[in-house]
Amino acid sequence: MKNILIFIITFSISGYCISQKTNRNTCTASLTLDPVYETVEKTHYIFTGSDTTGLNVNVTKITVVEGRKELVKRRINKDCVSPDPEDCMVKVMEDIPPVTMNLYTLSGPDITKEYDTRTEIIKRIIKEGGQTKENVVCIKNRSANLIKKVQSALIGEGYPLIANGIMDQATNLSLTDFQKTKGLAYGDLSLATLAALGVK
Repeated sequence: MKNILIFIITFSISGYCISQKTNRNTCTASLTLDPVYETVEKTHYIFTGSDTTGLNVNVTKITVVEGRKELVKRRINKDCVSPDPEDCMVKVMEDIPPVTMNLYTLSGPDITKEYDTRTEIIKRIIKEGGQTKENVVCIKNRSANLIKKVQSALIGEGYPLIANGIMDQATNLSLTDFQKTKGLAYGDLSLATLAALGVK
């Protein structure tokens, strides 16, 4: 009976140690997950007449020029004093917001003949975003070799990095952009990201 008790205690302690070791190698973090959208087309019937009497019209905000990304020049900082103005400029990618207009719209095409149609591309949320708990690579396990593999994988995805094994700002920015592009949670080096990059 005494031997059995010693065996059970020893096994329990060993199991506890193994469990603790596993937990120390598996870290979690709260990451951000963007909403998931789907793009759909919506047809508006825009009233083109001058008299709305008796017509069921609504004022609708319609996008007339879609938003876009554009490469623009921005001054590095106000303290730049180089004789060549180009030295003080840097090219950055900026989001140009869409242009909208308030227009009279009809509920359908059968109300009057005084209308024109306009198809608007709109985004509709199909999955809400927010904070989520994800398994991440523990800080102690982020070796230079692993970071090099991540950087090489990102380079293969078209990001202008140097595989130097350092988790620098350029690597963090590229990693976040990759995560957002793939619909992954971002804010840390998650195991799901490693899988998406093909890094083992």
